[in-house]
Amino acid sequence: MFHIYGNKPIKSTQATATDPSTATLIAEIDSTQFAQVSPREVLYRVFWRVGASTGAIYRLEHCSSTGLGSTAILDVQTVFTGSNQTSQFVSGYMINPGDRLRVRVGSSFTAAAAASIEAEPML
Repeated sequence: MFHIYGNKPIKSTQATATDPSTATLIAEIDSTQFAQVSPREVLYRVFWRVGASTGAIYRLEHCSSTGLGSTAILDVQTVFTGSNQTSQFVSGYMINPGDRLRVRVGSSFTAAAAASIEAEPML
């Protein structure tokens, strides 16, 4: 008999961003992905992986909409990474079906940046 334990994680879009600006979404889990898991608020363990070919500042954001302004941002963590390094950060969030998680840079820079997000529902 074969058993699968745990909850299936939700994975973000991901791509390498060249010369990202503060408006560039480097990785995102959108609202439709959370709605598929549960119609109510759920606790998620979130793994953020970010890196760049230069030292970089990242914004790890929990948002209520697509807006980039502060009214859409429910929580933000600002983190730093070293040149040619990838770092992983782990956090927990109570997420509603319409929420989203995203990674943006804290300030524009000339280099390559990459990120991914993995959210595991703690049902």
